[in-house]
Amino acid sequence: MNNIEYFKLQAKNLYKDWKNREQKLCVFNIKDLFYIYNVKIDEKPTLMRAQHLLALALGRNKWADLINEADEKLSYTREIMEAERLEFKETKIENTAENINENGYTGEVECLHCGQRFPINKPNHLPSCDGEEWDLVPVEELD
Repeated sequence: MNNIEYFKLQAKNLYKDWKNREQKLCVFNIKDLFYIYNVKIDEKPTLMRAQHLLALALGRNKWADLINEADEKLSYTREIMEAERLEFKETKIENTAENINENGYTGEVECLHCGQRFPINKPNHLPSCDGEEWDLVPVEELD
């Protein structure tokens, strides 16, 4: 499967999950994607919109920007997505670790760069994010 076919498949996976209202095939947290990119709960899923959301999540402005990139850049983006997919599968299998960092904080944090929210011990930045550990802020108030 070449890189363009791979991204088309990922867009279809996002579309299927959106249409079925489940988190099964898509690498990205669909609820977070909808929050970040202002997708309304009652918006009808379309493949075109799923393609656009995937492109945005990968740091591009539109689908055409993604599929018209040089093959080298597409390969790099694909490698990152495949690593995310592996981590996503492992997280679904484990899903028992506590959300504690070295300071004793438990719970979710938000990255100031990509806006992605995730448990403190399971970093899940968007692939296009270059945020560091100090860019994470707690979602809840600390005592």
